[in-house]
Amino acid sequence: SFTRRFYSKAEYDRAKTNASTECLRIQYLSDGLKVVGFLVKPRDPEGKRYPVIIYNRGGLQDIGKIDAPNILDFYELAANGFVVLASQYRGNDGGEGLEEFGGADVGDVVTLVSLASSLPYSDPKNIFFYGVSRGGMMTFLALARGVAVNAAAVVGGIYDMQGLMESGKQRMPGVANRVMKLIPDYSSRGPAALAERSVMQWPEKITVPLLMIHGADDEEVPVSQALVFAAKLSALRKEYALILYAKEIHEALNNRRDRDARVVSWFRRYLR
Repeated sequence: SFTRRFYSKAEYDRAKTNASTECLRIQYLSDGLKVVGFLVKPRDPEGKRYPVIIYNRGGLQDIGKIDAPNILDFYELAANGFVVLASQYRGNDGGEGLEEFGGADVGDVVTLVSLASSLPYSDPKNIFFYGVSRGGMMTFLALARGVAVNAAAVVGGIYDMQGLMESGKQRMPGVANRVMKLIPDYSSRGPAALAERSVMQWPEKITVPLLMIHGADDEEVPVSQALVFAAKLSALRKEYALILYAKEIHEALNNRRDRDARVVSWFRRYLR
């Protein structure tokens, strides 16, 4: 029902019958664990090298895992000349280990960058991050580790885990409880563990051009988070752009074509 609401049958059929692009379900090693992910690439690269988008999914466990709608988006990104790599994060979709909602599982994102650099049809000089919701947090955490990418884009991103958890206990107690159980040291270091996952506390660590996209009526991550973080980036004279869609929901789904066109344009701006 979700796919039918936001995607047309023509889009689905176009991707399904696409003869030039293929989608592979992959397993890759991260910290010795077999992690499940996806790779969308030209079916016959013909010796060419393509820029790479590392897509960092939102949600947790089975909520928001990569499925048909995401893969349809990946096909559109690939049609614009990119290879797309995405992780389900450890412990999900048959993968080994346990996700930690921004703990050791950040390594699953970092490892994808190394994997991208090793592919014979990818251009290691042109790698980008695209994070959605929780994937925005994962993007920021990977950047804080010093991962080298050209630029990043975040849609409906989590900038303040502390504030989100406080409000989430009232709005979405079931999800908040699952998050608390996933963070290994939450019971002993709750506030500190959340601060470590909140880029709002360490904006100086964002050292690549950042595109922020948010729905003004985002029901999951308040748009105020993006606005406050943009002010912090401005104060630090960081390179960024902020796009707000009026009357728009989480992940800017009603404007997804324009959203992804802007993401592609942002990445092309920083090709080397």
